[in-house]
Amino acid sequence: MTEVRKQDETHEVLSPLTEKLPEVMAALTLHVGPLPPPESVERYELVMSGAFDRMLTMAEQDQQNKFERSRTVLTVYEHNVRSAWHFAQCGQVFGFVTVIIFFAILAYAMYLGNERMFGIILGAGALAGLVQLVRSFQNKGENKR
Repeated sequence: MTEVRKQDETHEVLSPLTEKLPEVMAALTLHVGPLPPPESVERYELVMSGAFDRMLTMAEQDQQNKFERSRTVLTVYEHNVRSAWHFAQCGQVFGFVTVIIFFAILAYAMYLGNERMFGIILGAGALAGLVQLVRSFQNKGENKR
């Protein structure tokens, strides 16, 4: 009999845990985008006729604005790239012309046999080249930071 009592006591203890609880069901829907899902369109139209057409027009205008902004950004970027390229190209041409003029003056000084003028021009050119070399190393160091 003691065994039966144990089973009855166990049954009494477990019965509140095993009772059927009321079932609750919930659903969550998530929609991402400029337009509502098709199931919701009818409800919008019931509240206000023409609401979906207005939402569609707003979405089209938003898309057009995004397209125009993207096109503007790309146009500005393209202009900046071309300007930088033209600036670099002009700098290369200017440097080349400067070197040609420098060598022409050196050749003229050698032709005249004026060693002092040759030395001054060569020294000034070497000094300018050294300054530019130091600046280029400084710029590379700043770009790495």
